[in-house]
Amino acid sequence: MTHKSLFIRCSEETYKLAHALAKKENRSLNKQMIHMIHSLADDKNVTVDDHVVKEEVIVHTSPVEPKWGLTGLVETKKQDFDDQ
Repeated sequence: MTHKSLFIRCSEETYKLAHALAKKENRSLNKQMIHMIHSLADDKNVTVDDHVVKEEVIVHTSPVEPKWGLTGLVETKKQDFDDQ
């Protein structure tokens, strides 16, 4: 499991309410926010699988020979010269 960061912009009143709720529940603000998200998800019967969109990506490629050094910059061309 990887940890992700969630930043929330809110008014000062909302900030104070969140701290008051956390204090009343003996939780840190971070733990309180996580608790509220999970509680609401349980109440609404929401799971992560409901919102995951699976995309199938198909890439069509043709085999290309890798070019090293200056060969990627230079092409060999036959120049037509009239013999004079």
